[in-house]
Amino acid sequence: MPRSSGRQLRLALAIIVPSLSMALYPPSAALADESLLAETVVQTATFQNQPAESVLPSSQYVEGSVTEAFADGATTTPASQEPVARSYSGSSMGSVLACSCCNSECCTKEDKVAATKAMKSAYSGLFFGNNFSYLRDPCYDGPNFCGESLKNMDTRFGTISVGGETRFRYHNERNFRGANGLTGNDDNFWLFRQRLYADWQMTNNVRVYGELLDANSSGETFQPLIIEENDLDIQNLFVDLKLFDSGDSSLVTRIGRQELLYGAQRTVSPLDWANTLRTFEGVRALYQRGDFSLDAFWTRPVNVVPKAEDRSDEKEDFFGAYATMNNVGSGSLEAYYLGYNSDNTSAISILNRNFTFHTLGGRSLGKTDGGMLYDFEGAYQFGDNNTDASHSAGFVALGLGRKMASTPLQPTIWGWYDYASGEEDFDERSIGDGGYHHLFPLAHKYNGFMDLFGRRNLHDINTQIITPLGDRITMLVWYHYLLLAEDTVPYNLVMIPYNQAGNAAEDRELGHEIDILFNINLNPRNNILLGYSHFSGGDYFDSATIGPVDEDNDADFFYAQFQTRY
Repeated sequence: MPRSSGRQLRLALAIIVPSLSMALYPPSAALADESLLAETVVQTATFQNQPAESVLPSSQYVEGSVTEAFADGATTTPASQEPVARSYSGSSMGSVLACSCCNSECCTKEDKVAATKAMKSAYSGLFFGNNFSYLRDPCYDGPNFCGESLKNMDTRFGTISVGGETRFRYHNERNFRGANGLTGNDDNFWLFRQRLYADWQMTNNVRVYGELLDANSSGETFQPLIIEENDLDIQNLFVDLKLFDSGDSSLVTRIGRQELLYGAQRTVSPLDWANTLRTFEGVRALYQRGDFSLDAFWTRPVNVVPKAEDRSDEKEDFFGAYATMNNVGSGSLEAYYLGYNSDNTSAISILNRNFTFHTLGGRSLGKTDGGMLYDFEGAYQFGDNNTDASHSAGFVALGLGRKMASTPLQPTIWGWYDYASGEEDFDERSIGDGGYHHLFPLAHKYNGFMDLFGRRNLHDINTQIITPLGDRITMLVWYHYLLLAEDTVPYNLVMIPYNQAGNAAEDRELGHEIDILFNINLNPRNNILLGYSHFSGGDYFDSATIGPVDEDNDADFFYAQFQTRY
């Protein structure tokens, strides 16, 4: 909503001006090997944590705290492998960094490549997974970036790092403003998000992390969505306690408010695309031994209250365990159990959230010896629905891809099939009905960037092409053919069924969506996104009781985003 934004404008200018100066005139760029700096870092959740190794060309590196899948030779890195209770204070780092003669024979080109790669991957999908140890690597001779002087600061009481992110995004939405498919509403507006964090490594075994988030919008005609505004609030605030670390294995407990991110984010994600971010309150145990990691957690979702303090929902519990094994044959394996219990009820039947769902799932991803990329994930969900009926549902996501290395642009092409079961009985439709509940995912990423349909009662046959257009620009083209799984209703991104006025669907064809996205990297800390999406409605919308306002079955979405990290 329109609001006084003088404070935010001053803060944004103070951050963006030096960042752009660093991008255009990096003070230490002359010292760096330009061939090492040519790689691109993609700083958006749309590209982060893609399904399998080398979805982007090998000349590009894409960050991600869970699946660093674009990195050369990487398959997946589970969330439990994020740096926790790190120890890089002066004494501990001295034993690691033996080289003290940078730019001499002591530092080989491989050493410099490794240091530059560490710089590019310093920012994680979860900011408490950030790692700035490259700043103490004498073999790093890359450019200086805004905020680096505030990282790894030694004090009498441990090491402190301070940083953050500023993001602006412009939206122009035609015929789908709102949260329920084609609405007949047009809108254009700005979104602003500010994140500030402090990471205090008190000792080798104790760590405190805190993060603030401020999210606002301006210029819109219609009421902002719940994911667009949240006045200054606590996003993360937790304590890490390292219970043991034997060298090849470790166990850490995390207590407090914290974001969760697992696997490909089809089930659990902080939802970075949203202007606000999702978070939870509870306790988590992170065990790691070599290539194996296991996370176990019990939490409560934190509800966003835009004008007041966010609080955890005492009527909902989210808990489970997520295991990952890397370097299994040609790829990685993941297995998980996720429990979601809700005792929230509503006088409106479709809004009832009185259910208990248990989800058992697994994922296999990697690259075959023949160069074929694969990503297979599926889950079975059981428990009790709103009506106390037995719940039985599930989803599958099947993907095969290949990097076309012999072609000029070396694109990577994927073919996908996504299925999520739906409620068969039109009269039983609700958040807690018999269809698959997608839990807490990065829904924006997978079933069309226009966010018209949630992963429930859905077939999505889709294909994507990702290709570099130079050293700093990457293009993504993604086509979706969308159909209902059952001839009832579609669901939005919070699992609420819509198009309630009529009867069950007369046709299951929802339509076609094409998404085009350009990622432009000014440098590894500053990033621009330009995107356009078009939806063409299918026969489902031809019904007189379902069709959108003015019988316009098409919709368009344009957006532009600038993001800087420091």
